[in-house]
Amino acid sequence: MSLLDVLPEARALSRLEKIRLIQVLAQDLEQDESELIESGRSYPIWSPDRAFSAAAVLLNALEEDEVQP
Repeated sequence: MSLLDVLPEARALSRLEKIRLIQVLAQDLEQDESELIESGRSYPIWSPDRAFSAAAVLLNALEEDEVQP
């Protein structure tokens, strides 16, 4: 079933039923995500605060740009 098939029926729902549908779909998505992300486990996140080589490349590019007329 495609989204185009479901939309007319979803739009015909009452306000309360639409909210309940959103809750059900959000819970389904949460369950899908729980398979990808384990609770209590830490995951590394890259941050540019220690990207010294990238900073050096950018500084060199800026310096070269200043030298050129």
